[in-house]
Amino acid sequence: MEILKFKKPSYDIRIGRQFRASLVLLGIAVLFSCTKKQAQEISPELPNETETVTVQNVTYINFAKALFETKCNSCHATGRSASARWTFNGFSSVKDHAARINNVVLVTKTMPIGSTLSTKEIELLDAWFKRNTPEN
Repeated sequence: MEILKFKKPSYDIRIGRQFRASLVLLGIAVLFSCTKKQAQEISPELPNETETVTVQNVTYINFAKALFETKCNSCHATGRSASARWTFNGFSSVKDHAARINNVVLVTKTMPIGSTLSTKEIELLDAWFKRNTPEN
């Protein structure tokens, strides 16, 4: 019976461990290479969130835009189910149909379908319409 002898690998196992350790350290360095400051520098400009929106200062930019995007866009965006009746695509589409939107949202309360507006949203939207729908 012949006994098989295994040859020792031609490479040193320590080199493999060193290589893996180097890869791990390189990965950690890459993860931490983007500091918080760098991330803040490349983030998009956001509206001043410390500003409290009131009935006196409500605008499309500080209030109505987000409301229309969250409450209307799912049905009234271009190509969506209700876009034939009215298509939301920014300030001008709201400004051009302000009387109709005011009627269906605040007077007859038939919109938004499947969602409701909070008391504060109704108050601010009403004030925005009464202020003649300012953009800024």
